[in-house]
Amino acid sequence: MNKLILPLLFLPALCLAAEQENFMMGSVVKSDKWKMDRTRDEEIFDGNVSFRNPHYTLTADHALYKRKDKSWDISGSVYTLRRLDDGSQVEAYCHKARYLETDETAFMERGKLPVRMLYTGADGKKLRGRSDRARAENKKGLMYFDDNFALSTDNLDIYSRKGMYDNKERSFLIEESTPLAVGTREGYNFAINSERIKFFRDSRDIKFYNNVSGWVKDPPDGVRK
Repeated sequence: MNKLILPLLFLPALCLAAEQENFMMGSVVKSDKWKMDRTRDEEIFDGNVSFRNPHYTLTADHALYKRKDKSWDISGSVYTLRRLDDGSQVEAYCHKARYLETDETAFMERGKLPVRMLYTGADGKKLRGRSDRARAENKKGLMYFDDNFALSTDNLDIYSRKGMYDNKERSFLIEESTPLAVGTREGYNFAINSERIKFFRDSRDIKFYNNVSGWVKDPPDGVRK
């Protein structure tokens, strides 16, 4: 076991600006191989890299820490899990990520699969997101999703080029490429476009702004649930 003080890399934005705590308390850090490059002042962790404690889990194939830059480069089947005190949790998957300790900023990028996130509320309701790239700014409580962004619940799908999550409002602002929302609400099927869409994480309320167009109709069987 390597006694690595591994920070929580790219804490998913659905729980950004989390309470201050000792992330290393009760944690276990492991990797198959560990190397210290004193010339470059780098630490290299290779194979089955993992960081676990009662609140956090992070796993990956490789990790590189550059002491001079105070930066982490993580790659290969990167997965994080954050368990919240209210019983909810956030999971994130990506191909590679970069975390800057000083700025508390993280970058995630896709591989064959997009960057994916899954929020499971204390009530069991799920919220899924995906994009080609994502950037989390922990100090501001913001997270940006770039290119091929999609946000989904059990009865709603939203598509656009970009999205931004604001932790203070617990809301997503979806814009660019004429965002589209498709789903079922109060027994009606709908598909609506607008210049901007705002989706609230907890209430699941949705608002449309500017040049709103689309349709709302009964389900095919004519029975509203």
